[in-house]
Amino acid sequence: MMDEKEREKIREQAKAIMDKFAKSLDSVKDKVEDSFVERAQDRRKEGEGKEANSEFKKIIFENAPNKNGDYLFGEKKKWE
Repeated sequence: MMDEKEREKIREQAKAIMDKFAKSLDSVKDKVEDSFVERAQDRRKEGEGKEANSEFKKIIFENAPNKNGDYLFGEKKKWE
């Protein structure tokens, strides 16, 4: 088992690493240009793609506990 001195030493080392990393990030923010990429061909075109499988949709909606019309409501969990 670790005693309190060892734990405190590890905390200080972790804080030093995090502080150094945060300082490095600050220096990078100024150097980053706009990261938007424009492509010659858009991959998300309306009307292009496979036809929806209505049987799949029916099964999913039958299994869904929370739904409203054509919308499913997902659960939202919290970390404890």
